[in-house]
Amino acid sequence: MKPGHSSSAASRFALAAVVALLAGCASTSLTSSWQSPDYRGGPLKNIAVFVMAQDDAVRRFAEDQVVRKMPAETRATASHTLFDKPERDKEKVRAALIKAGYDGVLVSRLVAVDKSQTYIPPHTHFVQTGPYALVNPYYGNFGGYYGQGYAVVQTTPGYTVENTTVVVETVLYKLPEDKPIWTGTTQTIDPRSRPEMIEAISQLVEAEMQKRGLIGGGAK
Repeated sequence: MKPGHSSSAASRFALAAVVALLAGCASTSLTSSWQSPDYRGGPLKNIAVFVMAQDDAVRRFAEDQVVRKMPAETRATASHTLFDKPERDKEKVRAALIKAGYDGVLVSRLVAVDKSQTYIPPHTHFVQTGPYALVNPYYGNFGGYYGQGYAVVQTTPGYTVENTTVVVETVLYKLPEDKPIWTGTTQTIDPRSRPEMIEAISQLVEAEMQKRGLIGGGAK
C-alpha cells in the first residue's frame, strides 16, 4: 500500500466518522412528567389542542400532528379550526370550549432554545504502510514493532460542533374546572428539522398521557 493511498483512506475514514457523529446526534426525550394526585376522572374524551407558536404555519402543522396521533377513543380538535386567528382573550376561549362540550385542553409552548459549542480535539493515529502491516499485534515480535517506525502518521484536525437544545412544555387541563391534571417537558438535542422534532414530541407526549390513563381507553 502506498503512503498516498493510506492518507486518502484515513481522511475518508475521519470524514465518515464526523458525518456519523453529527447525523446521530438528534434525539428527543421526555425529561419530566407530572400528574395531579387529585385527579380521578379517567381518560378525557374531547380535547382542544393549542400550540403556542408565533409562526402560524408551524402552529397549524404541530396542532394537526397532535390531533392525528391522538388515540381513537379521544376526540381531538386543532385550535386553528375553531378560531379564525389566535384568540388572546383566555376567558373567551375557555367559555367557547366549555360551551362546545370540550372536557380538556392540551397546550404546548416553546420554553427555551439553548445553543452551546463542543470542541473536538485533534486525533493522531498511524497507518502501517510496509510489509509489517500484517503483523498482529504489532508489538508481538521485534519485526512488527520495528516496522511501526515506518508508519504514516495521520492527524485529524480539531473542530467545533454547535449543539442546539430545544425545550417544549405541554400541559393538559381539565374543563370546566380549568385545572392542570398533567404536564410534561421534552428536550430535543440538535433537531434535524421542525417536522421531525414535532413528530417526535407528539409521539412522546401522547404515549405518556395514554400510559397514565388520561386519554384513550385508559392506562396500559
